[in-house]
Amino acid sequence: MSSRPSGALVWIPIGAAFCAGSMGARDVRAAAAPDLVPSGPEAQEYQAPPLGQIRGGRDSDPLMAQVVAEVHRAAAAVRAPAPLRDGRLDLVATDIARATVAKRLPSFDAIAFLVHHYGIVEPEPYIVMMRSSPGGDGSLLLDLRKQAPSVFKMGDWRRMGVGVKRGADELIAVLTLQPQNLELRALPRRLPSRGTVTLVGRLLGRFAQPAVLVAAPRGGVRNLAMSARKGRFELTVACDSGDGVYQLEIEGDDGHGPGVLANFPMYCGVEPPARIAVTGNEVTRRQDAAEAERELLALINRDRAAAGLPALQRDARLQEIARGHSREMARTGEVVHVSDKSGGAADRVRAAHVSPFPRTLAENVGRAFSTVEVENGFMGSPSHRANILNPDMTHVGIGVVVGQAEGEVVPLFFTQLFAGW
Repeated sequence: MSSRPSGALVWIPIGAAFCAGSMGARDVRAAAAPDLVPSGPEAQEYQAPPLGQIRGGRDSDPLMAQVVAEVHRAAAAVRAPAPLRDGRLDLVATDIARATVAKRLPSFDAIAFLVHHYGIVEPEPYIVMMRSSPGGDGSLLLDLRKQAPSVFKMGDWRRMGVGVKRGADELIAVLTLQPQNLELRALPRRLPSRGTVTLVGRLLGRFAQPAVLVAAPRGGVRNLAMSARKGRFELTVACDSGDGVYQLEIEGDDGHGPGVLANFPMYCGVEPPARIAVTGNEVTRRQDAAEAERELLALINRDRAAAGLPALQRDARLQEIARGHSREMARTGEVVHVSDKSGGAADRVRAAHVSPFPRTLAENVGRAFSTVEVENGFMGSPSHRANILNPDMTHVGIGVVVGQAEGEVVPLFFTQLFAGW
């Protein structure tokens, strides 16, 4: 039996520029679609445990172990560390497989909901979606064997999960992959009204300069003071702006600008959601970068209007700078603020001889398949949200560049360059 080409769905949240994903994916709401209810119980705590401390559970389908073996084979072929099984990511992958119908993939919001439901603090995983006709296990694994080595070019994957759905019309296997650049001591997902919690953790690998930001339930983003030494940090977070959902973000810098290492909600005086409405992304190969730029400007100004802020004006100079950076990211495949070639955002603005130089300058960068999804991702990240809703910003340049095809889909690389004059 022949398998359909494998497709990849990817969100990569990096930096005080989010890297995540209508163009390649059209946002679709199915009126009759049931809510997504997780297959496993909710975690009572968040944590980023040391590698090897969390393992996968018992495989519910023999294909799961075969997918893991192929991933480990690919890691060995490119001399990368073999990702360890994480039972929480198994559950995320299983629920994504369950919620996928034909070519309609769960939305960013749905996947973020699953990640948080199972107590994972790291941003949404890299997801590889594989499809075949019923009983096509062998052809699916053959496709994975061909594509898996290239997956390791996308990140330093340290944890993985696998989920399988066998339907009457097709077989779906989902592989979820995450890096681990942070260890975080367990903390409760919910707190009482006016409650407090202590965050204790450390950055791993090349990351240094920890920072913790929090978005309050009714707007406003704060950079919290902390005690930090050699990548280790400790601070207290309080439910000091009333009941609701507080979004916490932990950042570190690896020399290419700030990166988002954790991004998760804390529920103060309210209960975490038990389900989420299913909104899907219908994956296509259609891409139009110019249309995506117009859409993203409209979405930015929509979000600013909702916060009572004036619209940003498009600036042609900033737009060319943003497009140039997106072209570089599309060419290298890396989503970063600081480029070895062009430096940081301020360097790029100076090199373009923009005069007068902006009083205020900020940048969001991302990689995604949809303008709606990338803007939702930016707004769900306190640091990126702060850039979009900065009242000192007056102008913006948006650069969108089409990347290389990945199976059935084509990613877009985004740069939002904000300036205040």
